[in-house]
Amino acid sequence: MIALAAITMAAALWTVHEGRAAERPFRIALLVPGDQYLACVAGLKQGMKDLDFIEERDVHYLLENSGGDKAKLIEMTKKQLGAKVNLIFTVTNTALQDIAPLTKPSRTPVVFGSAAGPVESGIVPAYATPDTHITGVTSGSIELTEKRLDILREIFPKVKKVAMFVDLSAQSSKAAAVVARKAAARLGFILVERQITNKQDSIEAVKKLTLKEADLLFLLPGASTNVIGEISAVAKNNRIPFAAFQIEHVKDHGALLSYGSSYFLTGKQSARLVSRIVKGAPVHQLPIERPEKYELILNLDTAKAIGVKFSPTILSRADALVQKDKTVN
Repeated sequence: MIALAAITMAAALWTVHEGRAAERPFRIALLVPGDQYLACVAGLKQGMKDLDFIEERDVHYLLENSGGDKAKLIEMTKKQLGAKVNLIFTVTNTALQDIAPLTKPSRTPVVFGSAAGPVESGIVPAYATPDTHITGVTSGSIELTEKRLDILREIFPKVKKVAMFVDLSAQSSKAAAVVARKAAARLGFILVERQITNKQDSIEAVKKLTLKEADLLFLLPGASTNVIGEISAVAKNNRIPFAAFQIEHVKDHGALLSYGSSYFLTGKQSARLVSRIVKGAPVHQLPIERPEKYELILNLDTAKAIGVKFSPTILSRADALVQKDKTVN
């Protein structure tokens, strides 16, 4: 009986330590690498609210925004670890790439609301592993690269040259580029690659891009997503079709089209993982999830502005159409 009680007590202590379930409010550091990822934070908060977690009573959020500055993100992470937050929530593979090693010594739980491919890019060893402090919802942007190019070939059968910015500082970008090169060879695309290392490189690269060089611009994960609005605006001004990978890239920032998930919805989905950790579940028992749905979304306003006409077949296949600041499903 004494031995059994000791085992039971030890198990209870482990659960509290792993998820810190006894602390109220549970302190969650929201570390985002840019304004465009705040939709994911909004999704998380809505998801937690829907699961009956009341802000300040049950959970306390500490929001910090690095604005795409790698050094600042690292500083923010160290600051929150020093404050002994219960959990870190972040967005993007690039941010996770910096946060993961900093949190490993303390095993502070990390949940990502959207990341291009943490397993494919080598940040996490597997989607389910007994030795991890990281979980979340992957956007699947690495593994979806081939399918996205397949869709582009169907939408634009005459396109030959596709511009692609490869972020040398992001494992996700380099991994997606490998997939893109293989798919492009099969589909008959000529890839026009530009190497970048930061968001300013992305802006400069798109400013120099012309229709003589490429028929369209295909977005990979990485620094470019930190300036998605600026890239969309320049591409539109230069009449270059811009294919992105998140719903918000089209709906909020004016990209021509995307096939992928939603920052808001993946943030909301990740709330289920966060809620289980708040209740004491060990992170290693929570496998990384994929989005519950992917959608093809077309921006008809941008299409009209740059002279692109979608076929009736493509229009009928789209999950949503953006027109005059409205999304029609």
